[in-house]
Amino acid sequence: MVRFKKKFLFLNVYENWFHCDPSFIDLILPNAYLHVKNRKDKIIPGFSDITYTVENDLTLDHDTMYAGFQKSLRQQIRQSEEAGIKCYFHDDIDGFVSFFNDFAASKNLPPTSKRRIEEMEGFLKLSYAELDGMVLVAHSTLVDEKNKIVRAFHSASKRLDDSFDKSLIGKANKVLHYRDMTHFKELGYEVYDFGGYTENTEDKALQGINNFKLLFGGQKVACTNYYTVSYYIMRKIGQWIGALEKG
Repeated sequence: MVRFKKKFLFLNVYENWFHCDPSFIDLILPNAYLHVKNRKDKIIPGFSDITYTVENDLTLDHDTMYAGFQKSLRQQIRQSEEAGIKCYFHDDIDGFVSFFNDFAASKNLPPTSKRRIEEMEGFLKLSYAELDGMVLVAHSTLVDEKNKIVRAFHSASKRLDDSFDKSLIGKANKVLHYRDMTHFKELGYEVYDFGGYTENTEDKALQGINNFKLLFGGQKVACTNYYTVSYYIMRKIGQWIGALEKG
């Protein structure tokens, strides 16, 4: 079960992933229940929204899973391995935050922080793809040992750095997702969640992200996010403060 506490100003909020079984006190506290699937009991008081993601079945044997990848993807994975790209896991939080924030700044995305990563301690694993000692791509993965689900959480790369071969960076990103999958499959996890799918979008960039995730042969899945009233109010305050900071 994934549950962790986050600081918002001077208050605590709680994020719960893949499950929704609140106690009475949980309904009063600022709680979010995220990416909940197949929930048939009474909806909790508060707010909710439907989201989508792409999931791969890690219970398939390796050859069947790999055969489900598009042919072009399999070719690029082989090419990246032939080029000498190495993939590995490492708990270098400071290095990860620095690498991710450099990427986020170039994409005008919200940064992360050491505190945010440490708040998810025990639930977040960091992986890297590198060539000749230079990190090309970094991922973080949210892990739910009880429900056997892993979810892609952060992704950053050097693809916006003109001193790097963009084609090679793209291949490194693909092989790192593949190696993330096989790593967690070997540990007994059953679902690899790509971390979101934007339904019915006309945005070309988002369409490209959707198509990238489908290259791996997974299925689009609907899920629900639930928010208690107190969490929803604090979320809106956070969005308002963020809008002020950008203004």
